[in-house]
Amino acid sequence: MARKSSARNHLARAPRNPIRATSMWRVDQVFLSRKGQRIEVVSSLVNEQGGLRNIISLAPTEEPLEAVRYAARAVAGMGNVYEARNARVRWARAQSATAQAELIRDYDLEDEYLDSFLETLDIIRDQMG
Repeated sequence: MARKSSARNHLARAPRNPIRATSMWRVDQVFLSRKGQRIEVVSSLVNEQGGLRNIISLAPTEEPLEAVRYAARAVAGMGNVYEARNARVRWARAQSATAQAELIRDYDLEDEYLDSFLETLDIIRDQMG
């Protein structure tokens, strides 16, 4: 009886919507928001079938640059995420002072996200090869 219980507990801990191994995902947008002394980074992924998936990373820093690097490494290390080019980085609505500020992209953070993403993919490929 104990085995059935532990099997159920294992299923309850499994992620609700794992990234499917049959789909390749790309990072489309990245949203930043402050959560106390940390920054929450939401990486919005899309796949070829039109699927959408949000990956949330809570970076252990107050610095946006470090938070973006942290999130990019986490997303690149997940597997099945092949690209982050043209990913737009912005602050979330709650962080914007005006409606116009919501539309402003942070090109420096976009470059940093892409660089960290690609560096992580290169490290993973080197370890596999």
